[in-house]
Amino acid sequence: MKTLITTLNSKYIHTSLSLRLLYVASYHRFDVDFKEYTIKDSLEHIVDDLLSMHLDMIAFSCYIWNIEYIDKLCHMLRQRQPDIILALGGPEVTYEPQYFLEHIPVDYILSGEGEEIFPQLLESLEKKQDVCLPGVSYRGHISSTVAVADLKYVESLDSPYCLPQDQKDMGKRILYFETSRGCPFQCQYCLSSLEQGLRFFSEDYLKRQLNLICHSSAKTIKFLDRSFNADANHAIMILDYIFKHYQEGQQFQFEINADVLNQKIIDFIREKAPKGLLRFEIGIQSTYEPTNRAVKRIQNFKRLSEVITMLMQDGQCDLHLDLIAGLPYETYERFAQSFDDVFAFRAKELQLGFLKLLRGTSLRNDAKDYGYVYQKEPPYEMLENKWLSHDDMEKIHMAEDMLEKYWNSGRFVHTMNAVMDDVSSPFAFFYDLSCFYHEKQYKKIGYQLDELYLYLDSYLPEKYHDLLIMDYLLQFKVKPKKWYQSTLTPQSKKQVLRELSQKYQLDSELLFRYAIVEEIQDHYLVVIYKDYQCQWSMYKKG
Repeated sequence: MKTLITTLNSKYIHTSLSLRLLYVASYHRFDVDFKEYTIKDSLEHIVDDLLSMHLDMIAFSCYIWNIEYIDKLCHMLRQRQPDIILALGGPEVTYEPQYFLEHIPVDYILSGEGEEIFPQLLESLEKKQDVCLPGVSYRGHISSTVAVADLKYVESLDSPYCLPQDQKDMGKRILYFETSRGCPFQCQYCLSSLEQGLRFFSEDYLKRQLNLICHSSAKTIKFLDRSFNADANHAIMILDYIFKHYQEGQQFQFEINADVLNQKIIDFIREKAPKGLLRFEIGIQSTYEPTNRAVKRIQNFKRLSEVITMLMQDGQCDLHLDLIAGLPYETYERFAQSFDDVFAFRAKELQLGFLKLLRGTSLRNDAKDYGYVYQKEPPYEMLENKWLSHDDMEKIHMAEDMLEKYWNSGRFVHTMNAVMDDVSSPFAFFYDLSCFYHEKQYKKIGYQLDELYLYLDSYLPEKYHDLLIMDYLLQFKVKPKKWYQSTLTPQSKKQVLRELSQKYQLDSELLFRYAIVEEIQDHYLVVIYKDYQCQWSMYKKG
């Protein structure tokens, strides 16, 4: 029975660990392979590709971002090859298998972890036996079990992290890695709150896998652990191994709970972490205590602030902070306060997410109590609740758009930090900038990079103009077109370059052939574009 395990990722750079785990659990005994598509691929082309493989069975991994596409694919496949066996697994279908069996023409739904039950299903089908497996549902039989794999069994499988199929493009994609499963917290909007307990892979197994990864071409390694720092000794063991074996150019990304980050871990990072090697995602979600209590996300914001400050102090770690708009009890004004509280850290990224009422979560079950109106189709995003009107949510979306363009993009570092030193409310700034966009009818999509700078320049006072020029010039590896009037005339530019080359013993030919020079406040900014590299220096005038 020829079987393909597949999914649609949101982007090409993403990879699915679940596919690879099911593959290594099955391919020694069954005719199984895996393949990934993206949600941007043509569904017709995906169907043609799948049918060209002459498959007997296809198993899809389902998430909120791809379930609608998989639904359509299943209908198309069923129409063109009626006898093909179709199975769904993944978090989106795990907790309501009955619903998906009624709405999508599939044969089986697998709930939970599939490393053990998936090959058991294949065996039952090949032997034409009745399927009676915990965690496997089909029409006429809905399993109430969510399968939990034995991690010792998972450790016995071949490594899913450096498969031959992945070698070619490994350096261009994100490698997802797990050191534990489950979550110690009970956040009511998260599917992890439904899992029982926290389980760790063994130290020996993890070091063997990390050894493979550290000696691979993978550049970005993202840990899937819901709270990497849940056990301090475990976290330090992982970090210590990475610090000793990583390759130049690699970055390791972790999700942590900062307010309970053990001081031992903080000290270990500050003493031993190479700069730029670590990136931490910290889910703050709200700074309003009644909101946190309602969703069972208890956190000590004072301690959290201390930890974030310590991690940012030496510039060793990149921080990505998360907020969620739409949680219970948080009004528009109170959400703006949460935003400003978190933005004050000036982390490299602040992701402003919007609450999604996921199937199976307690918050979705209690939606009526909180007055939630939300999308009935994925991603189930909330539209309004008792505390936030539809208009309030639209305003937050407007601010979020500007946040992405002008802060999270990292293209306006000098300008935006100077601006934020002067504004009383970052949230109000981003919302007001969005209103300005609307008033001027500026493009929100389909714009050129230089237009982003023009738009912001027309909004900001004149005193930020020089910093905008600086930020713009540092974005390129070849000389860019100028959206601004040069700060120096051609004649004065030549004079400045001559003076700088003499004063600082600089290569005059390099300057005259490859440099752009601009007067930035009381300095000269010299940017050299050569061999697809950008090098810049500031020289004090006079």
